[in-house]
Amino acid sequence: MGAITVTVVASAAAAVEPVTGGPEIDYQASVIRSDDDGARIVVFERLAPATYSGDLWLTRSTDDGASWSTPAPIIATGANERHPALLQLAPSSYVLFYLKGTGGLSTYRLWRATSTDGIAFTEQAPLDLGWPGGGEINPHVVRHADGTLTMSYQRGSAAYVAQSNDDGATWDTQRTQIAGDALLPRLAYRESDGLYLASYQVNPGNNALQMFVKTTTDPHDWSGAAQDFAPEGNNHDSLPVVMPDGAFALFWIRAAGSGFDVAVRRSVDGANWAEAVAITDTPDQDDVEPHPLVGTSATSVELYWGRDDPAGSMTYDIVRQADVPVMVVDTIFADGFDAG
Repeated sequence: MGAITVTVVASAAAAVEPVTGGPEIDYQASVIRSDDDGARIVVFERLAPATYSGDLWLTRSTDDGASWSTPAPIIATGANERHPALLQLAPSSYVLFYLKGTGGLSTYRLWRATSTDGIAFTEQAPLDLGWPGGGEINPHVVRHADGTLTMSYQRGSAAYVAQSNDDGATWDTQRTQIAGDALLPRLAYRESDGLYLASYQVNPGNNALQMFVKTTTDPHDWSGAAQDFAPEGNNHDSLPVVMPDGAFALFWIRAAGSGFDVAVRRSVDGANWAEAVAITDTPDQDDVEPHPLVGTSATSVELYWGRDDPAGSMTYDIVRQADVPVMVVDTIFADGFDAG
């Protein structure tokens, strides 16, 4: 009997479910699963329609995402507070990083807040990253197994990285640059071989943004060449993670119709990438800022993102999908041999 091939998708896509709702602009979720009680904790921006100035709000679910607490403000001082990066450091120890400013870009600094319950946060102080004046924005922070924190951030049109060994209270001031023309940088770190992956977007001058990635095993040396990740079309909002099998999965959005759709690609080495897997295909909606919650599956994640429905209404809500495939399983032959 000749070999018959069947392409197997990692898992069936679950329904898209609301996390927040209403006419407000809810944007850019940062999501963790608490090691204390298993609760899913979502911190997000709620933006003022007239100015797009934001505060940080929080909602929790203790039933695996079936229902959510009424969103409540946790950082709301009257300044513009956006771009949350939420982590749990230890039992009853949570930390939140974000940008905060009161005027032009030069007023922005990255700030830190802490919590013992993942509900109420106490603002600490702006971070000293070695710059003489303000201008740092868009933090993204990952935690290593030994407790080290590595943060990517943007200053001007360049991307930088810093590290902390005291839960984010202080950071190195080396001002290490990832790339000189790089917007919205995000990082992933693979413990097994110490490999860092950075992703970022570049505006070639026509506002059709391109996506690039870099890898290194030295967080203070990003001199290696950048790799094209999505050099065509209009691409935004990348966020890489490490899957349980050690592969990288990089989520981003690409223009489709009047809005954007979410997609993902996988890579073993951070340089060679599989074909994109489309996660959303919603020409009447705008899907932005995907944030995966990695569990035990090597082939799927729980995914959160912002959705404007209909596109252009500026009533973004945070939504989730409980089981999102991030790959297509190798083709399988009927006689028991696989294509790999």
